[in-house]
Amino acid sequence: MSAAAETSKPVADSPWVLAALTAIMLGAVVATTILNPQGLVVSRDPGYEALPVPLLLVPAVAVIVLTLVLPRGRGSSAMTVRLPSALRSETAGLLALAVGFPLIGAVMPRPEDWVLLKAVMFLIVPGTVLAVLARRRGPSVLIAHPVVPAGIIVLPALLLGVSTNVGPFSQGGPATWPPLAILLIGATATAITAGLGEELMFRRFLQTRLEALAGRWTGILVASILFGLMHTFSHGDGALGENAARAIAMNGTTGLALGLMWSRWRRIWVCVLAHVLLNGFGVLLHLVGLID
Repeated sequence: MSAAAETSKPVADSPWVLAALTAIMLGAVVATTILNPQGLVVSRDPGYEALPVPLLLVPAVAVIVLTLVLPRGRGSSAMTVRLPSALRSETAGLLALAVGFPLIGAVMPRPEDWVLLKAVMFLIVPGTVLAVLARRRGPSVLIAHPVVPAGIIVLPALLLGVSTNVGPFSQGGPATWPPLAILLIGATATAITAGLGEELMFRRFLQTRLEALAGRWTGILVASILFGLMHTFSHGDGALGENAARAIAMNGTTGLALGLMWSRWRRIWVCVLAHVLLNGFGVLLHLVGLID
């Protein structure tokens, strides 16, 4: 308990580290904008409309602003480190998974393999290991949950899902939709492995521990950059550096919005809902007949 008491106070962010991480994020946005003057199509499916990079970033930026202006709620969202050594070991293992996923995924021959790989590396392995360790010696870090109405914190999730799929910042829909059965299977698999798996991995598991070790904003930014880099080989066809910059600019910015939701309110269901709507709101509109 003495070790826990020594590390219970929130860790302050290093200004130099924050400056470097911010430069990486902004540099990726600037580079992606310059390298794609014709705009970007985020999806690989045919039929989507190319939009300028700044327009594509508006939903995530709007969510970041909304999250910052909404009430924090009563109480703290800070964390208390119980087991410093265990916390460092867990973080190292999670970082290995986060870095290893795109490297392994890059040599996988089929898109379906990515879904299975996410299930293993983002859900099964870290979820099982952390649960077993917590049961044996308790959690390495305790998380405070502020009291805040669900009707308030759900607003950024709804904004992200709707604004990216409908309106001036939407790239439209695919040229053709797959058969209903295939569409439902794909949407369900995406909701589980991306909506749930990625949020547990990058927000609940990894960002939490990075915040506890290096500071709130450092944890948010590092997790967001790694979340972006996770999409390097699946969302681009250019050179490696260009694909990485694009992934950080587009997916990393979305990760920043999701990470801020988690850090501010500590409700992982909000992040999962936002991610599921981000990927699936267009599918939902198609299923109810509002879009072709």
